[in-house]
Amino acid sequence: MEQSPFSEFIPVRWQPYEDGEPIYSVKRNHGVRGAFKLHNVNDAINDRRTSLDKILLEYCIGDCSYPVVTASDLLGSPYPWDAAAQGNILGEVAERIARRITKYFLKHWSKSGRMVGLFDQGFDPKRSDDYIVAHTEEYVLKIRRYPNLIILRQTGETGEWVRGKFGYENIKELDGFFDYRYAGRRHILVLESKLERINVNCDDLIGNLFGPLSKLFPGAAFSYVLFTDRRSILVRGSHESLRQLKPLPIKIYEELAPRGIDTLFFTFNESRDDFERIKDFLITQYRSICNLGVTLYGKTVVTDRELIVFDGGETPHIKLVKDAATGLWREVPLRHKS
Repeated sequence: MEQSPFSEFIPVRWQPYEDGEPIYSVKRNHGVRGAFKLHNVNDAINDRRTSLDKILLEYCIGDCSYPVVTASDLLGSPYPWDAAAQGNILGEVAERIARRITKYFLKHWSKSGRMVGLFDQGFDPKRSDDYIVAHTEEYVLKIRRYPNLIILRQTGETGEWVRGKFGYENIKELDGFFDYRYAGRRHILVLESKLERINVNCDDLIGNLFGPLSKLFPGAAFSYVLFTDRRSILVRGSHESLRQLKPLPIKIYEELAPRGIDTLFFTFNESRDDFERIKDFLITQYRSICNLGVTLYGKTVVTDRELIVFDGGETPHIKLVKDAATGLWREVPLRHKS
């Protein structure tokens, strides 16, 4: 039987204690050490960038640095980045970080493997909405809003309103999709990111995800990458070093394995508090860019002549200097760190 390139990450059933019950464990994580950085529009990293290209959330892996959220991402979002959309913001940030780590992992995992682009050289991500990636008579895989993809299923004759536009309905949204070649075999990895609660339906994974994908990409091998926090997949307690899986992750693995689908359980480097901090910072940046009122949670420095307020970025959000003659405060231009 052909060995999976990701065999080191697949759960293993074993019996750690002679008189105990068998358990499932995962042997290792993705091994990618990354860290996020928050920037406001006045940080030095944004000096030569246009207004829309200014980096607000950066992710660093080794010597590599990647823009994860820019000003254009905030302004072009289908929802406002404010307190009413906190769940959307947390979910989107988690997706973006999970995609970045997974992409880095695949590029560096094996000398025998390589990532392959789904699109030709003329593909423009900024004009890719509704771009059809693959299709059969029954299913369509297309870009909803790059890089997120959706699977559509035909429900009636073209042009007839059944439960979706022109007889098609959206049956699955994909957080990430990776085309990988290993030893001459095509491997497709589907990413799903979750924060804390894994509300994954196994029947949905088979009927609305891997069933359609197997028809859209015949002959390919498939892997399901569930990216979440450690507490959601691993049993907590005195034996955490065993990396024992909880019941739902086991169920997911046991449902997919007989169908030849690998399950990889990856975890974020960031804590839930980190995600909350990122979310609050991006809401502040959105409100500041849109000239709305902001609530700042960062450090404040007060002296007899200066008042400096930070919002989590590398430079102050605002700086006031007291006029010695009049006693009035005036805002001064921000200076980058040298």
